[in-house]
Amino acid sequence: MQNDAYSQFVSWAKVVLPLGAIILLSTLFLIARNVGDTSQIPYADIEEIARQPRLSAPKMVGMSETGGTYTIEADVARQDPDTNNGLIAEAIVVNMTTIDGIQTTVSAGVGKLDSDAKVVTLNSLARVATSDGYLMETRGLVTSLIDGSLETTDPLEVRAPYGSLTAGRLTITPDSDEPQLIVFNNGVRLIYQPQSKE
Repeated sequence: MQNDAYSQFVSWAKVVLPLGAIILLSTLFLIARNVGDTSQIPYADIEEIARQPRLSAPKMVGMSETGGTYTIEADVARQDPDTNNGLIAEAIVVNMTTIDGIQTTVSAGVGKLDSDAKVVTLNSLARVATSDGYLMETRGLVTSLIDGSLETTDPLEVRAPYGSLTAGRLTITPDSDEPQLIVFNNGVRLIYQPQSKE
């Protein structure tokens, strides 16, 4: 009796197991066929790249006439159609360091670099942070790579070591006598917050 049950199990297994394997393999091939090849670039992207060449993750390093250094980085840069030697950079970050070691970092979504004038212009939301404790936001800013100066073209909000303020304009200028000269003007409003002594 046991031999009959075992024989029936073996005869059923000879049919069911190969059928199960065929079903599993066919399902695997059907699923694999439906997934597209992600390594292909869509034709629209290829045409856009051919029409407007771009640089991925560009980085530029230099030295200003005052002895400070600067670094410009971006996610993508492409030629500015309005100028011969200009670039439009996306997710741009400009790091400037004065000869005295004070760092200023400027970041924005989009910026323009004029290679002839050595000027970076930001006309979108820009954030400025300095190593001596200033955090600023503005919608327009011009940075000179020649002398490391910075000037806003729109009003700005500032968090400073001594409190917070708003101003119509800001200029940051490297000074030979002082480490860095920061000037706020055009309707400055200051909320003074004294630092606690610990």
